[in-house]
Amino acid sequence: MSTENRNGLPTWDLSDLYDSVDDSRLDTDLNSMVDQAAQFEETYKGRIASPDVTADLLCSALNDYEALMTAQYKPGSYANLLFSTDTADAQRGALLQRTREVGSAAATHLIFFDLEIGKIPQETFDAIIADPQLAPYRHYLEHERALAAHHLSEAEEKILEETANTRGRAFGRLFTEITSRQTFRMDDEELTQSELLVNFYNPDRETRKAAAAALTDTLKRDAHVLTFIFNTLLHEKQILDGLREHSSPEAARHLANEMDEAVVNTVSDVCVANYDIAADYYHLKRQLLGLDELTHYDRYAPLLGDRGNIPFDEAQGMVMDAFGRFSPQLAEITEPFFSKRWIDAELRAGKRGGAYCAGVTPDLHPYVFMNYTGKPRDVMTLAHELGHGIHDVLASKQNLLNYHPVLPLAETASTFGEMLVFDQLQSTLESTEERLALLCGKIEDIFATVFRQIAMYRFEQEAHRLRREKGEQTTEAYCELWQRMMQEMFGDSLTLGEDHQWWWLYIPHVFQLSFYVYAYSFGELLVLSLYAQYQRDGEAFVPRYFDLLSAGCSATPIQLVTEMGIDIASPDFWQGGCDLIREKVEQAKTLAETMK
Repeated sequence: MSTENRNGLPTWDLSDLYDSVDDSRLDTDLNSMVDQAAQFEETYKGRIASPDVTADLLCSALNDYEALMTAQYKPGSYANLLFSTDTADAQRGALLQRTREVGSAAATHLIFFDLEIGKIPQETFDAIIADPQLAPYRHYLEHERALAAHHLSEAEEKILEETANTRGRAFGRLFTEITSRQTFRMDDEELTQSELLVNFYNPDRETRKAAAAALTDTLKRDAHVLTFIFNTLLHEKQILDGLREHSSPEAARHLANEMDEAVVNTVSDVCVANYDIAADYYHLKRQLLGLDELTHYDRYAPLLGDRGNIPFDEAQGMVMDAFGRFSPQLAEITEPFFSKRWIDAELRAGKRGGAYCAGVTPDLHPYVFMNYTGKPRDVMTLAHELGHGIHDVLASKQNLLNYHPVLPLAETASTFGEMLVFDQLQSTLESTEERLALLCGKIEDIFATVFRQIAMYRFEQEAHRLRREKGEQTTEAYCELWQRMMQEMFGDSLTLGEDHQWWWLYIPHVFQLSFYVYAYSFGELLVLSLYAQYQRDGEAFVPRYFDLLSAGCSATPIQLVTEMGIDIASPDFWQGGCDLIREKVEQAKTLAETMK
């Protein structure tokens, strides 16, 4: 077990990065970043785009570029990790800003490199890319050349980088600081966001209702400034998309994700066409809860009474056992996250909400961040984030430029980890009531990952178009849009109350990572298919799965999943994933019938 705080929850040991904010190595690394980048520019600028560029020269430049980026990621990652655990700490905020400013100053000396890669004459590129020493960089180089059509001039790119910390990045940080410092008054207590949201899983309906009201009250209080941030970020994206000649608000994300727009549209359309699965389930849930109607604070109401908090060490045991049953190697990779304090799970004021896993560089281990409240869903969150960590560890065999998995595949290991823990828990339950409650919880998690994320993606699509066509919008306009998009997935099975319309105001992805969310739907449906393969093939599936994760982003998503026998361009594949969800709902209905 990792070193714990007084509440029995692990906190990070970041000493593998730096000892503290005052660590002299941190100053040294930051102070050298700009000079090293300038030296790189002096060495290679003007030589890469030349018709005479050789494989030897390009490989040397890529090796040096990797070393530079590795050195830059370390202080930046440390600052981000530190800040996320206490956004109210001025010293941490100052360090975060310093790393961003130094990073931008260094980046201005590196902008030429990607631009020149894109300008290598095609005939020259075709000749040198066949050289074996460039094989590890082939995918990176081809992707950079695909981005070239949307590059600006070097002078323009430098201006954008030099001003980034006073534009979108600044407003993104402001959103984080506001939402991380928010408190929510409920039953004469001031709660953090994480402490409040857990009440939506409380068996007492009045408690859930009070939590919903508390969330809405605080969001309404800050709605003006949060809407201003949102309008500003959407307008900035409109400007940048125009400068880079992207055809739609979503196009830049699709390009970065190496996804065809048609594939993403197919995923979205198939999910919307299957919203009736969610409606069917919530009709069942209303009956099981014995309510006349369901509303927004009933979505995650448990079917059984509160089983009490699950201690973190018990959650650790559940995850380790499930992972070990899949493969001893999986458990072996996971163990250091606990024993070496690579997890920060403590609840505390100023800590941002949610959960994430941060992979730094291939030579450094990843870090898991979460807010552990002891509920069953937190066990799944732990499994989810550890899945990300496992993905990063396995991908560490790649070079830095092929290390971080592209978004559509980034949710593969995380969602697969949840499935392993769910199946392990399901196999240990004997009573029909417990098995039904666990199954319903899993179904609701799948809905939140598949249908809700697509509804959120469609909200973003319409919000960006509304902002572009009609200018700055009011909070009420976005609230109406949010409510309409979210209600569609429930049909007449559940009515989202008026308070729910404000809840877009605390979703970080909508503000800071435009069109990120469809990756969750993509990942969940993909994993449902992969998990069906595992259930069919057993141990023979394990090495194929590890190969997929170990590939990092060394190939496109289509190339990687094709090797698993999957055709993501086919609507039938995505419909197959939705059919598997429908099967789970039918299983729940069958279990419910046996209880009558």
